[in-house]
Amino acid sequence: MQSRRDFLRSIPLITGTMVFGAASLNAQANPKLKAAIGIQLWTLRDAIKDDLNGTLEALSEMGYNSIEAFGFDGKFFGQNASDFSSHCAKIGLGLHSSHTGITAANADEFSQEAAKAGLEFLILPSMMGRPENTIDDFRRTAEEMNQIGEKCLKNGIRFGYHNHDFEFRMLDGQLPYDILLNETDPSLVSFQLDIFWIVKAGKDPLDYFEKHPGRFTTWHVKDKSTDGASCIVGNGTIDYVELLKASELSGLERIFVEQEQYAEGTPLFCAGQSIKYIQKHFF
Repeated sequence: MQSRRDFLRSIPLITGTMVFGAASLNAQANPKLKAAIGIQLWTLRDAIKDDLNGTLEALSEMGYNSIEAFGFDGKFFGQNASDFSSHCAKIGLGLHSSHTGITAANADEFSQEAAKAGLEFLILPSMMGRPENTIDDFRRTAEEMNQIGEKCLKNGIRFGYHNHDFEFRMLDGQLPYDILLNETDPSLVSFQLDIFWIVKAGKDPLDYFEKHPGRFTTWHVKDKSTDGASCIVGNGTIDYVELLKASELSGLERIFVEQEQYAEGTPLFCAGQSIKYIQKHFF
């Protein structure tokens, strides 16, 4: 199966898990965190190809009430952005965020359409074909991210960056992820921390929360199996109880479940098991 990183690298630039603590822990520690259980639709990418509407309805029936889309290019899955958002709302799914091949050149157009559809966030899900061989490559991307963030903010959209693990490999004696954090304006650029990938890279999310408080407004929630694959939330090794205690420090506002490998069953089965665990241990 094609990995998400390989998929993202194949898309040209367009120019125009979690073991939650008790509910009281979240409510007291982070009053900003909205009572919404979100899922990144990439988790159901194959099912979406076969039956988009049926898949969305199944997620709603499971108890998900927030979604993050992918592949936004001014439209969602070939549909008018506002129409898609309205359809999702009718079945109880708030469309709050999307991954997108956004650039400085298309940021105005994309953020305007996203605003019409009622989104809060547009997220760059990887380097999306930008050079990533030297630390200067990441410096140039950080500069562009500031430009994108400024254009998005003018249209009422918040811009963020989603990590994998490649940003944590040392280049020229520095970590690319640190460059992206240090050389972007916190008022313009937030970060969607994929907990699985940062842990897989051997880094401690808590260290980043302490060094960069308030920067991590959304999290991708998936657990890590003993063989290193992503798995159903609650079936892995990541200690989210401690992480959740620091959710306010991190700036967390929304969580989105995501899973990329499915050794335990179909993607829909895995999504259903993850939300059952979250509902039982969190709400």
